[in-house]
Amino acid sequence: MSSHTVLIVEDNEELRHLYKEEFSHNNFEVLEAEDGDVAVTSAVTNAPDAIILDLMLPRQGGIRVLRVLRTLPETKHLPIVILTALPNPEYREQTIDKVQGYFLKTEIRPKDLVAKIREIIDERQ
Repeated sequence: MSSHTVLIVEDNEELRHLYKEEFSHNNFEVLEAEDGDVAVTSAVTNAPDAIILDLMLPRQGGIRVLRVLRTLPETKHLPIVILTALPNPEYREQTIDKVQGYFLKTEIRPKDLVAKIREIIDERQ
């Protein structure tokens, strides 16, 4: 039985699968989105406990998805963690006051990401 639901927004299928396996193994229900449009629809429809958001996405980039999610009543309070390959300080600055975490994919292991998401969810309850 799953204790929490996480939406993984990642266009790279291999990475999405890797994160899905780690979260599933740790009793999370996992929702997946491969682009920005699917991410917004899924977040509104499913109200996950947390969202992991890549910045480089087709159809709507991650920054745009973040802005949209923060304006919608259904999603404006959901915890969002950025997980990106882009070490761009400008992107970080654009997101910092809108997210609960910002990590480079090369600097955090999947099991540590699970622990961070669990910590964020627990703090909000």
